Amino acid sequence: MHARVIEKWLQTHPDSPQPAWLVTLEADSPLVYEPGDWVTVTGVNQPAWARAILAQLNLDPETPVTLRRHGDVSALDALIHHLEITLLDPALLGKLSRQLGLSYWPDRDAMRAYADSRDLLDLLIEYPDIAQLGVELLPLLTPLLPRYYSIASAPNPSAPNQLQILFKQLEIHQHGRTRYGVTSTSLASADTTANRNAMFEIAIKPNPQFKLPVDPTTPVIMVAAGTGLAPFLGFMQARAAQGARYNQLYFGETHAAQRFLAQAQLSGWQQAGLLQLVTAFSRDPQPVDYPTPYYVQHALLKQQAWLDAWQAGGHIYVCGSKLGLAKGVESAIKQAWLNHGLYAADALDQAWLDARKSGRIALDVY
Repeated sequence: MHARVIEKWLQTHPDSPQPAWLVTLEADSPLVYEPGDWVTVTGVNQPAWARAILAQLNLDPETPVTLRRHGDVSALDALIHHLEITLLDPALLGKLSRQLGLSYWPDRDAMRAYADSRDLLDLLIEYPDIAQLGVELLPLLTPLLPRYYSIASAPNPSAPNQLQILFKQLEIHQHGRTRYGVTSTSLASADTTANRNAMFEIAIKPNPQFKLPVDPTTPVIMVAAGTGLAPFLGFMQARAAQGARYNQLYFGETHAAQRFLAQAQLSGWQQAGLLQLVTAFSRDPQPVDYPTPYYVQHALLKQQAWLDAWQAGGHIYVCGSKLGLAKGVESAIKQAWLNHGLYAADALDQAWLDARKSGRIALDVY
């Protein structure tokens, strides 16, 4: 299925690094999804990046190359549209080691460690003997992979072909170069002019473990940091349409003035009495008795309205970083349970597992 960007809104201050965007995608046929589902989007690599790789390989852009999925294409087209150049696959290092008899990476752990912070251009610059493969290297590369995004909207009967996504435009400074997220940059730079819309290949991916309760009177507690807010915009659109009023959101970012994502939408639901909103802006000044930096997991311990909702049968949803947000939120929830005598210390881990198993706690982490 193909879709075009028809609207986009910058969600952060223009001077804020790694800007966040909310975009509307319009597909060429109706979209079937539920709040909490994902959409995959396939972007394109930056031409300048592809040309830099061609220079390292000493290849003319029009050099023909045969790719398994796409047949005969030019080397430049292959690198822009069909091959992964920003994520270095450790399996590629294994292939190269076997074919060329290289001993740069003694084992799989070494290959993973090297690949984790580098891309294809790094590899060619650091190992010129690999660059000497020229066009023979291209068919060994991983196909360009689609990126997963949490859908930031609920289905809209009046616009059945549309959905929204909220994302950070990735920009990383590493090894003396600036590199950019493939799909996030493609989406952020997409032309929204009707006759110039760039087309993206998309696919809906169900997320069955991250669904709203059927009963709209069930309290819903949402916890997010940064663009982990995305699925909760869809949750709130659906809950508002149901007239569900027991909704709480604990949202964390760095600065309120620069990175209060979807502020207008959240404030509107709050003013309508549909949402209790608690924020944690980690880099802003905090009250004297607050920890610094102040994260969303700290807000869960400071502002515990969620605990009453939990005891009333509420469901907790967490979206964001697996190692940062999710671990901190799990620890804060267990600490609150313990502090209020809901569970004994030796029962906390099992209580968490039971809540996960029953669906009362759901995670969408990455």
